Amino acid sequence: VLKTLERTTSFLMTGTLEPRKGQTHALDAFDALWAADQDVTLVIVGKEGWHVEELVERLRNHPERNKRLFWLEGVSDDYLEAIYGKATCLLAASWGEGFGLPLIEAARYDLPILARDLLVFREVAKDHAVYFNTTTAEGLAQAVIDWKISFDGNQLRPV
Repeated sequence: VLKTLERTTSFLMTGTLEPRKGQTHALDAFDALWAADQDVTLVIVGKEGWHVEELVERLRNHPERNKRLFWLEGVSDDYLEAIYGKATCLLAASWGEGFGLPLIEAARYDLPILARDLLVFREVAKDHAVYFNTTTAEGLAQAVIDWKISFDGNQLRPV
């Protein structure tokens, strides 16, 4: 996983799998990106939660699993730290959050953030994140592409 993160543009999501966390929306977007031959990687770190049976099935049987899609169900703090250090961007696609701890963790590693435009994310990350406001897979895929173009052009600064 770490070697893949070193050679690709990678987006990290952390947190228990559950509907409000947006992992399904992100996977739909990345499916569209991969279909368009975009060289991006999605890493989801988090244990299986509730009401995510279809998502878990997709993750376990996805054709990009362990290639451009990684689901890490249980990792040590040290390994998660290494992932934060190698990832290109934190993707915070949650539909609703109470705080947004992954944004704080990303800041610790100077990891850029692409986040859904939620009030709590704006309170936590302020202008240190790029925000998206879309409900479609295509819209999120475009937000990822736009972010990548800005990042590749050195127009984004770390947190």
